[in-house]
Amino acid sequence: MKKELLKIGSIICLAIGAITVFSGWYTVNQGDRGILLRLGRVVEVSNPGFHFKIPWIDTVYDMSVRTIKITNTMPVYSKDIQSADMVTSINYSLNPAFVADIYTKYNRDYQTRVIIPQIMAKTKDVFGQYNAVEVVRSREKIAKQMLESLQQHFENTGIHMESLQIENIDFSNAYEQSVEERMKAEVEVERVRQNLEREKLNADMVRTKAQGEADAKIMAATAEAEAIKLRGDAEASAIKAKADALARNENLVTLIQAERWNGILPTTVLPNTTIPIIGAK
Repeated sequence: MKKELLKIGSIICLAIGAITVFSGWYTVNQGDRGILLRLGRVVEVSNPGFHFKIPWIDTVYDMSVRTIKITNTMPVYSKDIQSADMVTSINYSLNPAFVADIYTKYNRDYQTRVIIPQIMAKTKDVFGQYNAVEVVRSREKIAKQMLESLQQHFENTGIHMESLQIENIDFSNAYEQSVEERMKAEVEVERVRQNLEREKLNADMVRTKAQGEADAKIMAATAEAEAIKLRGDAEASAIKAKADALARNENLVTLIQAERWNGILPTTVLPNTTIPIIGAK
């Protein structure tokens, strides 16, 4: 009986020794940091690789420093009190230098205790600054403002907000119907405005063409009047020159007649009249 007890005791000691040996080391994967706790107190942050610890006393928890994505759906209200369900996706990561502080403050459930509540609070706050129509038209601007608000809140905490995307904004069916009708009305107003501008442009073109034709006619009439005036002035000058010549030489007419006479005398002569040219002195 005594031998059996010794045998059992030996087996137990060997088991305890084996467990002690195998629990005296640990590894940390790439992209993680190991939080080494000694009797519940943080004593070290381990980098990726192989490490030793005190069996039964030390405990190690892994914390990822990779980029982590959170997809969150939440109800939100716009500035004009339009309700919607907004889906956002946020990428964040932990600064390795801060993992001990983050674990000390929030333990390993820091995401549910601090990150998600702040995402909901900050995104709702920014969303509420815009009317529903502005939300639809300015999604990228709003997402950028949400990200900046989160980055400012988590500054110097070791939690780095890398990016934020608004995946979807689902307003109520009634509001979406009203938006669709409003957009149709805006399209119709724009179409009418373009038609009016086109008609105005056509009218301006017709008016310009008519003005051009009228100006051309006025120019032609002015040119014709000027030509007539010039011809009249020339004829008047010629007549005056002839009159002056006649006044200076009374035989000029007879000379012109002689120059133009074809040498044939008239066949009929009235009584008491003279024959042209013959009576010339």
